[in-house]
Amino acid sequence: MFNSRNTIQAGRWLPARLLYLGVCVWLVVASGIPVGGAVITLKIRAINPSKSEKQKVDVNALLPNPVKPEDVENAAGLDLAYDVAAKTYSVHKEVELNPAETRTFEVVIKDIWTIPEGEIQKLSVHAGKLAGELKSTDKEETAGRLLGVIEEGIKVVIARQAAYAVGAVKPLDHIRAYEANSEALGRIRKDVGVLENLVISVGKEPEMILGAPKSAPAPDRDINEATNTVVVLHIKITNSSPTEKRKIPVRHEFPAEVRATDILDAGGLQVGVDAEKNVCYAYLLEALELEPKGVRVYDVKIKDPWALPGGKLPKLEARIKEILNITREMDSYKAVKVQAQAILKELDEVKGRKGPDVVNDQYVAFARRQVADVRAIEGRVQRLEEFFQPSEKPIKGGIPIMDVPRPDKRTTWVIIYIILGFLGIFSILFFLRWYGKGKAEKVDRAGE
Repeated sequence: MFNSRNTIQAGRWLPARLLYLGVCVWLVVASGIPVGGAVITLKIRAINPSKSEKQKVDVNALLPNPVKPEDVENAAGLDLAYDVAAKTYSVHKEVELNPAETRTFEVVIKDIWTIPEGEIQKLSVHAGKLAGELKSTDKEETAGRLLGVIEEGIKVVIARQAAYAVGAVKPLDHIRAYEANSEALGRIRKDVGVLENLVISVGKEPEMILGAPKSAPAPDRDINEATNTVVVLHIKITNSSPTEKRKIPVRHEFPAEVRATDILDAGGLQVGVDAEKNVCYAYLLEALELEPKGVRVYDVKIKDPWALPGGKLPKLEARIKEILNITREMDSYKAVKVQAQAILKELDEVKGRKGPDVVNDQYVAFARRQVADVRAIEGRVQRLEEFFQPSEKPIKGGIPIMDVPRPDKRTTWVIIYIILGFLGIFSILFFLRWYGKGKAEKVDRAGE
């Protein structure tokens, strides 16, 4: 159920927001390193500036991405919810403040913005071993250059993470450094993937597969395009006043994935498109009048934009099993086999998840997480399939999929010269035929 309430909402994840409505809420961020590991603390402070009367406020603060419920160690008595528009979780609660009262809520979150040092070192060691496997081969020079780029990138990541550690800088700077490091590691993993491909191409075995695919899988919308599932979205309009009849403007924005063509029945509401925000919304031309504590629910039928089409997961599973079938009888591709088996287990775990039955904020959160996980799995499958793309030399131990060895430079030039020679001979014959025909015509005219 998506709610549109006649209440004050304040507080957002950076920058802070100040309300001039009798109550102000803002965010102050702190951090620390307790015994159990690093944490980041969000301090949400609510103040009642009135010295004579109590006031209520709906405290609502977004948590930084990609925080999930299991990452929140202490919600400070606030309720945890998913914000569909912001695509992240938030903490919220309606509180009543006495005159001139100040109340602070300290929300403690695990530091999920630090890349484990072991993961970075593992990538570095793996790259070194791959380059070592390519020594005394025709790929040694290429491997050496790639290894240099990888090692330099890893040094930058380690140095940046140390310089922007929790406690050394502001949490916002710590999070930004993490985002930069994640992007850098993505590029490094692609280079590691090239090294892994080179090792396979010379008939050797990488110990493991840590590289990233050359390109990302299809966008999320493409994953969901074929679904015909219809769900009902309930839009609840509430008059929060216990004593006054009110006219409440109705305008509800749908999640970003919902397009105008997905709305099958607006349930009595009008449908519009906000070009600036690039979202659809439902609205009433005139404000809705509700009695005190009155409630009105509109049922909107939409084509579910989050449901995975029926054939998506089976096709992904079939691709993994195809890799396992091809490598089953081979002595090589041991790391590929291990990786494929692990991916197959992860896919089974994703298939076994059960989401909410009602379309609400948690439904959207679950669906988005499913789509993200499926896309990540597809990327890993795509990475394994890259090992079976056309290579420069046949791979020892088996015949890869679509193994079409390319000719060397000498053979290529021989082919080119043959084609040019054929064209030259053809041109000479054509010229002689044309020239002879011309002379014959001249003789005929002279005889006449």
